[in-house]
Formats: sequence, structure tokens, C-alpha cells
Amino acid sequence: MRKIYSVLWCLSLLLFQADSNSETYQIGGMYTQHYRDGTYAEWGEYSRIGVKLAIEYINNSGLIWPDTIEMLPENIIDYHCSSENVALMVKSLIERGVIAITGAECSNPAVIMANSGSQSKVPVISYGANAGELSSTSLYPWFIRVVSPSESYEKYLIDLAAFFNIRKIAFIHTTDAWGKGASRVIDEAVKNFDIEILRKFSFSRDSSQKEIDKILKIIKESNIKHIFITAPTPDTVKFFRSINKFDLNKKGYSFYASELILRDSPNDVISGATGYFAPIASLQSSPKLNEYIKNYESFTGETADSNSGNFIYSVLSYDHIILIAHAIKLMKDRDIDVSGENLMDYLRRVDFIGASGRISYENGSNDREFAPIKIMNFHGKNKDGKMVFKPIAQTDKQTGDLKIYGESIIWPGKSKKAPE
Repeated sequence: MRKIYSVLWCLSLLLFQADSNSETYQIGGMYTQHYRDGTYAEWGEYSRIGVKLAIEYINNSGLIWPDTIEMLPENIIDYHCSSENVALMVKSLIERGVIAITGAECSNPAVIMANSGSQSKVPVISYGANAGELSSTSLYPWFIRVVSPSESYEKYLIDLAAFFNIRKIAFIHTTDAWGKGASRVIDEAVKNFDIEILRKFSFSRDSSQKEIDKILKIIKESNIKHIFITAPTPDTVKFFRSINKFDLNKKGYSFYASELILRDSPNDVISGATGYFAPIASLQSSPKLNEYIKNYESFTGETADSNSGNFIYSVLSYDHIILIAHAIKLMKDRDIDVSGENLMDYLRRVDFIGASGRISYENGSNDREFAPIKIMNFHGKNKDGKMVFKPIAQTDKQTGDLKIYGESIIWPGKSKKAPE
């Protein structure tokens, strides 16, 4: 009996020592909850669910035991997916001693965050910013992300159009970092299929409905039936409202956008958008994903839908926090002091299976490897009022080529037949 008490006493002493020597690493969050125009960004809510579940997993699993990670409410900023005052916001978080800035889901603000991180030597980790220029470690050495660059997303929309023998298009893009990058991607991709851009337009993000209407009016008068737009969600919503206004959602047309519209979109937007295509990250079945689904459903009370943009963003957000823990674990294993400055190097060395798949990084790139993409087709609302997106194409894990399985495609005008 004395031996048992002795062992228990020693264990309690070790636990006390571990607790007394433990560290709680603070991380800051730049997450969009509302856009500048007041529109509720529901995916921002779900991304923060992913963060919460990630932090709980890290701390409860002992992944970095005896240390923990924490994101205090006062260290979370709703920056409205806007570049306004972003540098000051990041500075305020860094002054509070955070070892990393997370979220950064919108590309133009992410560029500013990445530059601010470079000045203070604090990593900026994104789950959603996919502007092509953010791939460069030489331009943005303190930035890293768990999504594919714009080159992957927008390129596959052109691949899809080419598959259906669409050869003349109009292209609309924003003038921010993401829009400019997407423009370069589209310009290069069309060359591979001899696709002609008949009219090209650019506009500032958060432009008025009147400005978007002017562009669509010109496209209608030019009788261009196939339209691409790379723009943030609020501008994409305005685009489809214009499509509806000018009665362009009908048989013979096709629409391609870089964003999924929100589930609370008004009926005129849904009428304009029915039949359009948009890319998003593809989730592969795995034990890690199954574990996340279980925790997600328990926390939200919802059934996880792998075709829902909200759920997919929650998974990516979960993984961009798990990424931090694996980098810290590598540092602890090598007896490296855990600090923002040291963390960046080890973020690039990770190689683990996350809920969204394998996460690792090539030298010279801020982009993860092995990030498959799928193309979604919007079917409108079902009888229960739920937005319905159906996957109709998927990138091949080995070759990166787009595989199209489009039996369930609905085209504008609710046509089942591809435009001629």
C-alpha cells in the first residue's frame, strides 16, 4: 500500500511540475463576421466554429502537452473582409503578445496582414485567401495558407467551359490583389483552349449595384452568353441580381463565379444564380475528417454536409489552427523556443493529416501540397428552402486534371442540356 501511495504521490508531483512549467500560447484572429455593407458572412461564423473545435482538440488531446493554445475574445477582430485599418488591427494584436495571426480569409487584406507580419516577425496563417501573388515566399515570407492559390480555382472554371465547347466569353473581375491575380490566370488559361474573351471588365470591390448593372447591360447588348466573374461574395450577389434583372438566366447561357453565394440570398439573386458553377476545396473521406464531423455535429446540432461551403470553410479553418500546434510540437521536440519569430520556419516543415487532408509545403511556396478542388453547380433552393449545390467535377489527386461527372448539371433556365 505504501508503494501505491508513493507512486501516486510521484505522479501528482510530476503533474504539478508539468503544470507549473506549462505555457499558454496566445494567437490572434482576423475573421470576417460581417462585410462592409452589413451583409452577414455566415461562413465567418463557421470558420470560428472550426477554430474553437481545433483549440479544444489541441488542448484536450495533449498534442503540445503540457502547453496549450488560447484565442481570447479580445484577440478576435471582425475586419469585414476589408483592407481599411487592417495594419492597425494587426499591430494591436501583435502588441498583445500573440505568436500568430490567423483567419486572414480575404486576399487583399491578407496582403496587408502578411506585410505587417513581416515587419514584426509574426506569422500570418490563412484558411481562405487564395490570391496568386500570396504563393511567393520571397514576397511574403511571413505568410502561409491551407488553401490552393487562385491559379487552381479559376483555371478549372476555364477547363470546365472548354469541356462543353464554350469558346466566347465575357470576363469580370475586381481590381484588388485577388481579382488582378485571377485576371492573369484567366488570360493564360483561355490560350490553352482557344477561348476568346470578347469583353473584359474590372471594378472596385464593394461597387454599387448600379455599377454592376452597367456592366451586365453592356454584356447583354453584346449578346455574350457565357460570363465569368471573380469577385468577393457581396459583389457576386450583385452580379446575379443583375443577371436576373436583365433576364439572362435562360437556356443557352452559362455562368462561372469564384464564390458560392450565401444561404440567406434573396430570391432575385437565387433566380439569377441557378445553374452557375463555382469551385471550392474538396474534402476526402478519412478518419480525421470523420472525427471532425462527429465533433462538429455535436457542437452545432447540424448534420455535416460536405457540399456546403460553410462546412468546408469550417474544416479548413480547423486545420489552419491544427497547423500551428504541429509546428509547435516540432519546435518542442527539438527544444526550440516557441515564439512568433521561430514559429514561421516550423510551419513550413509540418507534414500531417488534417481533417481536410494531408498538409505539407514545398520549398519556396506558401501553398499546401495535395489540395484537391471540386466544381459545384447551383440548383437553387429545394422545397425546404435549403440552398442546393451539387459537385459535378473533381481534380484528380495524381494528375491534377479535372474529371467531370456532370450527369446532374442544371444550366441556366433550369435546362438539362449544355449550351450549343
